Amino acid sequence: MLADSRQFQYTEKITASGFSRALSARVDEYFGSRGISRHANLHMLAKTLLGFTLWIATYAWLMTGDFSPIQIVGVYVVHGFAQLHMAFNIAHDANHRAYSSRARTNHVLGYVFDLVGVSSYMWRLLHNDSHHAFVNISGADTTLISGAVFRFTPHDRRRWYHRYQHLYAPVLYCLCTLDWVLTKDYRWLAATRFGNRSVVRHPAGELIALFAGKAFYYTYTLVLPLIYLRPWYAVIAGFVVMHAFLGFTIALIFQPNHFIEESAYPEADEAGHISNNYIRHIFDTTADYARRNPFAQWILGGLNLHVVHHMFPGICHVHYPALTRIVMTTADEFGLTYREYRTVAGAFLAHLRWMKMLGRTDEPIDLAAVRPPASTSARSDHAFDCR
Repeated sequence: MLADSRQFQYTEKITASGFSRALSARVDEYFGSRGISRHANLHMLAKTLLGFTLWIATYAWLMTGDFSPIQIVGVYVVHGFAQLHMAFNIAHDANHRAYSSRARTNHVLGYVFDLVGVSSYMWRLLHNDSHHAFVNISGADTTLISGAVFRFTPHDRRRWYHRYQHLYAPVLYCLCTLDWVLTKDYRWLAATRFGNRSVVRHPAGELIALFAGKAFYYTYTLVLPLIYLRPWYAVIAGFVVMHAFLGFTIALIFQPNHFIEESAYPEADEAGHISNNYIRHIFDTTADYARRNPFAQWILGGLNLHVVHHMFPGICHVHYPALTRIVMTTADEFGLTYREYRTVAGAFLAHLRWMKMLGRTDEPIDLAAVRPPASTSARSDHAFDCR
């Protein structure tokens, strides 16, 4: 849990401030000149309809089909894919208030997270208030916390087993959503600080939604199948295998965005000051991948285009490809480095390479030596050596 009581604050840098003004003006011009909304369009509405259709249809298929044990497991995985689509393409945007200009619409669609087992309320605290505000900053970013299972930054204490973390990480990542739906949301209820946000008491309505959402999820994914499907062990196996698929896929998508060797891992001083502009901080800590892969962009809800997501989380992800091109052009003009990997696999291997590096040494890592020059866009795919 986060125990740091400091209030974190970015300091200003002129170059990044000029970039921010230029980028904001160009993004405003992009939407204004085309007369389009920053929120959902027909494409997004179609993705939403498809998401709910897949979620309902695959579950109905599971519950009404006459399947062998191995087929039950397979249909569970297919339903898991529908859950991923719901989370990436609907719930994520809604909880960033990016789906609609209407707060009520965002609030209602935000509960899609609860439909797939994740508390939307806890997600906003952990993701919006902590991670988005203070990416890769120890004491503020909750994604850095692993209970010492992993060493994600050079500032974490290295333990003997971290020498093997690049090997066991893909296996343990498969357990992350199983942990999330069963324990994580409950554990974080005991926390009182998320980034700079202090939570003395959780709102009663949010707690009701959390526990009701969990009860609904356990009922439809486990209780009802155990009642109506046979054999019982196929249901348990299907639930676990589905979450192994979900967990690994989420790690495959999110870990390379920040936890790679090219990323910065700054520390705040005792006063909580971070010597960077927020926009520059995003460039220093965030990378894109598979930018030219339209299927990846479509299926992942734009999460592979993570730089623009962190800059404009309130804009619907269907606009990310166009906005990313604007970000790249503007970054070149201001001498800021936009980092990307060509493929999903290349990005994930870069993450494992960083994990291997952190697990092998206690010596200070020269981050400047592993980063490209801070000038124009940097694109790469690294080979990975498991020795």
